[in-house]
Amino acid sequence: MKKTLIFAAALLACACSTDKYTIQGNIEGAEGYLYLSNGETVIDSTAVKEGAFRFEGKATTPQALYLTDNRDLAQATFLAPLFIEPGDIRLCGTPEAPFFTGTPANDGYATYTGRQRALLDEYRNPATADERRAAIEQEYDALNRECFAANGDNLFGAVLLNDMQYDLTGAELLEKIAAFPQPLQQAEMLVKLHEQALKKSKTDPGQPYINIIQCNPEREIVSLSSVLERPEVSYVLVDFWASWCGPCMGEVPYLKQAYAAYHDRGFEIYGVSFDNNEQKWLDAIRDNGMNWVHVSDLNGFDNPAARDYAVQGIPSNFLLDKKGTILATNLRGEALAEKLAELFDGPAAAATEAPAEAKGE
Repeated sequence: MKKTLIFAAALLACACSTDKYTIQGNIEGAEGYLYLSNGETVIDSTAVKEGAFRFEGKATTPQALYLTDNRDLAQATFLAPLFIEPGDIRLCGTPEAPFFTGTPANDGYATYTGRQRALLDEYRNPATADERRAAIEQEYDALNRECFAANGDNLFGAVLLNDMQYDLTGAELLEKIAAFPQPLQQAEMLVKLHEQALKKSKTDPGQPYINIIQCNPEREIVSLSSVLERPEVSYVLVDFWASWCGPCMGEVPYLKQAYAAYHDRGFEIYGVSFDNNEQKWLDAIRDNGMNWVHVSDLNGFDNPAARDYAVQGIPSNFLLDKKGTILATNLRGEALAEKLAELFDGPAAAATEAPAEAKGE
């Protein structure tokens, strides 16, 4: 009976230790203390002895943290991101390019950053041919998707999914979140992403629009519903932008091209600006010849429409039909003209050529 109790106690001890982690390594020249921080709060600290350090604890829920030599990250001379999860985590690399290995999320991140750095170095090499640079750009764009597929069971996969959310519908996000192991779905990052995905799913293609009521440059209220109700309007692009947003201004030539081609046939743009400077907003509209409907509450991202449409970044847009049903989202570049050609002229219509202004000619 005594042996049975001892054996049971040993099993219990093993079961309880499965959430333990250690972090150790050596940082040449490091003195004093090192800290684990989430960017705002110090989670743990440890003394450094001749450059060597060690942390240990329990990772009941995986976390993305920083190892740093200063409580204030802005004052740190050493800063390395890592993932806290069960296992033995070791610091590798150099003080200038540190990384961690030993657990799935840290191994995945190390692989990702290594491939990312190699692609960037090759791209910046003056000896790299233009054809190869074009291929590198495609490889770089595909890197997040490839690494996400390989890390769908750890917190680094959640980080990648968070970065990918702009290109996914709310329903797609919810599906990918549900594929993570159930305990990992309780991690703060995935909990917040799940909340965002639920909001975003309300503005997926097929969903009804949410009305926007804000003022135009003349300080008159112009609602989205009033634009949809105009008899001459068949389709409305709700475009979220700001004068200070470089990528937004890069989309203007494509918007102007689509507006010139289809406005007389029933296409309208309802631009919602996240500017907070009225004069810069007005100057951007005038100087760029953006001759469509514009509204703003001049409160930046603190805009009710941003919350209603779950806008996480700009430029962002939603194409509505006459009934206010969302047909498509985030039609960037030539994709907008191609979609309008399909709607107005049928699926066989050829895509409109990109405007010379957008090509940099």
